[in-house]
Amino acid sequence: MNFGNAKWIWVKDEPTKNQYASFNTDFDFNGEQTVLKLSAETDYIVYLNGKAVFNCQFAGYKSEKYYDEDDITEYCKVGSNTLLITVRYEGYTNSFVHIEDGAGLIFSLEQDGKQIAYSSEDTMGALSQNYVHGVDRLITEQLGYTVTMTNRGKNEEFSPCRIVSNISYNLKKRPVKRTELLAPVSGKALDVEGRRIFDLGREDCGYIYLNVKCNKPTDVKVAYGEHLVDGCVRYLIGHRDFSFDFQCSKGENSFVQYFVRMAGRYLEVFADNDVEIVDVGIIPTIYPLTVKPHSLTGLEKQIYDVSVRTLRLCMHTHYEDCPWREQSMYVVDSRNQMLCGYYAFEETEFQRESLIFMSKGKMADGMFELTFPAVNTPSIPFFTVMYAVAVNEYVEHTGDETIIPEVLPAIKEYMDCVYSWKDGTGLIANQKKPYWNFYEWSYGNEGRKGFGEENTHDLIMSCAFIRAYESMKKLYERMGEEAPVYDTEDLKAAIVKNLFDNDRGIFLNTLEKDVYTVLGNAFALSVGLGDERTLKAIRDGVDGVELTPATLSMLAYVYDVIIERCSDGKEFVLNDIYKNYSYMLSKDATSFWETIKGDSDFHNAGSLCHGWSAMPVYYFRKFFPEKFN
Repeated sequence: MNFGNAKWIWVKDEPTKNQYASFNTDFDFNGEQTVLKLSAETDYIVYLNGKAVFNCQFAGYKSEKYYDEDDITEYCKVGSNTLLITVRYEGYTNSFVHIEDGAGLIFSLEQDGKQIAYSSEDTMGALSQNYVHGVDRLITEQLGYTVTMTNRGKNEEFSPCRIVSNISYNLKKRPVKRTELLAPVSGKALDVEGRRIFDLGREDCGYIYLNVKCNKPTDVKVAYGEHLVDGCVRYLIGHRDFSFDFQCSKGENSFVQYFVRMAGRYLEVFADNDVEIVDVGIIPTIYPLTVKPHSLTGLEKQIYDVSVRTLRLCMHTHYEDCPWREQSMYVVDSRNQMLCGYYAFEETEFQRESLIFMSKGKMADGMFELTFPAVNTPSIPFFTVMYAVAVNEYVEHTGDETIIPEVLPAIKEYMDCVYSWKDGTGLIANQKKPYWNFYEWSYGNEGRKGFGEENTHDLIMSCAFIRAYESMKKLYERMGEEAPVYDTEDLKAAIVKNLFDNDRGIFLNTLEKDVYTVLGNAFALSVGLGDERTLKAIRDGVDGVELTPATLSMLAYVYDVIIERCSDGKEFVLNDIYKNYSYMLSKDATSFWETIKGDSDFHNAGSLCHGWSAMPVYYFRKFFPEKFN
């Protein structure tokens, strides 16, 4: 993108971690269309004449970054205007949502197509007085550092900036729409003795604001969470710290923390007793979509509506597994969200751009990183392989074949890599770190505690490769090309030879241990292996054998086989959805959980809003269309 004379800049001093800098410029407005283009590392807030108008950088890769282009005409006033851009440089850390790449800002201001202001060594900048610099407390390792705001910061003198050259100039426009800020939601004070707890009414996601009155300079902490435990917000969970600090001066203090999105239902304010809390709440942010109408009633309406809300809470700049703990985009989580989105929303650009974005997050051997954008993560081979399935589903649902040439080279590269992992057993062997041989959070599938180690062989991985190859061949066929040849019949024979328990009619989950799972057997059935005993096993179990159930995240793979193979499959699936989701609703769920265990899972870090659990949208719409007439 042409930014004219604009250059990447930073303030005069060398950046430090979790640093905040402000850059300003004045310009005249006489009614002409005025457009602002900008990109920042790590994030930014745009103020025009003192009012926040835009925020939230689309995070990119080292080799490819993104810019925003916004018409700011409606925010301008006739005469002199002041543009202030505050940039946060998180610095010196990679997370699951951002790749460290130095501090910088580039911007161009144009009126009627002519550049009237731009970032350069003449731009005036200073460290921001509204933030505490250098705070290195993590919210979570996935999200990165917290943000601390202050009303006691010293006024920094603005001075000319310096040019920085560490950032790539390969800028592309943000591939999806901006998120929208909604009307503030004020927390309702709860009557909890000795605590200042506020209820937002339901799970929500956005930016915390705080208005307080203090008799003296005072530090205030706002913690957030998805539930209450023992009458308080559980915000310290292991190494995690779900809170923001605000340094208040004497008198009235107002803050809006626009850099880190929080998610949850409850806020707890920690402050001296003489601090008056005037208002605390969040400014929700949401990705703009057109929601398809429906005519469901009763329990089905409740399940469907909460599922759609769950989807929307897990969509911002990209798909997110959960808005509270990670805000990270994973392939298999996103595959569930994409499937639901085809039926819940009118738009499909979010699916397309997310798939393209994922294809750029590759390791040296072509396997995908764990999340996007990220580097040096523990890649999950199963997730990478299932990317081809998600792409093929996108093409089938939208008819858009233009995506294929953009992503097919990445698919071939990783499929070649995985096929090379076949060993003397004929199966695809697990690999050592940086690979995490994970499938779902259940016994035998989590890639830990002795499972999924190097030189072991997992049923699901070999079956997933076969399934991905079928999707890959369809993509090549649409391109009018021959697909690479992988001997999947030989792979199927190896699965049966090594893993099929003929006496019971079910498959072992791994060659090295006597573990059986519903998910593994469902995958075997999905690629044409097993028999009627296998089908019965994933529905009803096997006498004398403990079959690990599938979790909410993976039930779709089980449901699909049952619907396809059983005459009463649709009714079975519907009843199972009723059972699981009515249970969550009975526990006051306003979004659906990561696992059926809720907040108690993962050592009390279970998410109560997880995009992969919105699958009722897909099953209701696809298999029971009569309910929507």
